[in-house]
Amino acid sequence: MSLILVINPGSTSTKVAVFRDTEEVFKKTIPLDDDMLDLPLFPDQYTIRKRQIVKELDLNGVRPSDLAAVAARGGRLKPLESGVYRVNKEMVDDARRGLQGMHPANTAVVIASEMAEEFGIQAFTVDPISVDELAEWARYTGINEIRRNSLSHALNMKAVARKAATKLGKNYEDAKLIVAHLGGGSSVSAHSNGRMVDLYNSDKEGPFSVERAGALPSHELAEFARERDDYLDYLTHRGGLFSHYGMRDVESIARRVMKEEIDSAPLEAYIYNIAKYSYSLLAVFDGFPDALALTGGVVKCDYVRERLLSKLKGFRVLLFPGEYEMESLAEGAHRVISGSEDALDY
Repeated sequence: MSLILVINPGSTSTKVAVFRDTEEVFKKTIPLDDDMLDLPLFPDQYTIRKRQIVKELDLNGVRPSDLAAVAARGGRLKPLESGVYRVNKEMVDDARRGLQGMHPANTAVVIASEMAEEFGIQAFTVDPISVDELAEWARYTGINEIRRNSLSHALNMKAVARKAATKLGKNYEDAKLIVAHLGGGSSVSAHSNGRMVDLYNSDKEGPFSVERAGALPSHELAEFARERDDYLDYLTHRGGLFSHYGMRDVESIARRVMKEEIDSAPLEAYIYNIAKYSYSLLAVFDGFPDALALTGGVVKCDYVRERLLSKLKGFRVLLFPGEYEMESLAEGAHRVISGSEDALDY
């Protein structure tokens, strides 16, 4: 049996777990202090997060030298096919320089690479944010110089798509699915023939999320960007429900809406937009897919879930509340270690 360390950094915390093969030994979410949140990812947050991970292993009696591998959530790397990748120097360099932009997950592959070298273990990433399987027809926009690309919650959406296919009695490669990941950021993706052929990511387009702006009117966005040097921070961290309510906790927002303490309109618009963009992907399938799968932390909120289900009555909806990223990382690394799958070259 092999011990596998799993590392999954988010915007406000780092999720850490150790698996014995595919069985979870322990899992911990390590928060970042408020004064750390605005620090640059490299070298500041990266250094802090690595120190926290090593300390957590010690607290749980796990010696790094006992590990067989570390599986790290992949960040904004170069466009890749779905799969398990061995962490190498090129990947680390791309993560450090933010090849497709900075994201907390960029720190994970760097930490994994250093731990692999220090302790003589293997390092992998699985279905990173930059998984790009878009169909060619999905890349075009109304401006020749601008092409759509794929940055999304690929790790969780791929895992949920496989779970949904199994629940339907199908192989993933044979299922037609829409998967909506609803968290601090959101992604809505269309899966056909085992590939994510089209998607929206609230960093850039599609429904706005808890803290990301999603699609915006282009003329107004251009004016907004001219007036603010920090407009990208608004789009990715200060947009969405946070822009309207000053809160990122959806349960708290929903409770206050139900008590009529705050305006319900932004929350209703949030729910409407998720439904609207989910229905827009019907064009991929020339009709309804086999199912629509809802996943992510927001799906745990009763108010949002029930209001959303009322707008998605045309679909067969499958619910997968929460995330499956940690187990997916561990399972991917285990498949390579056990010899059932070959790691891909970055």
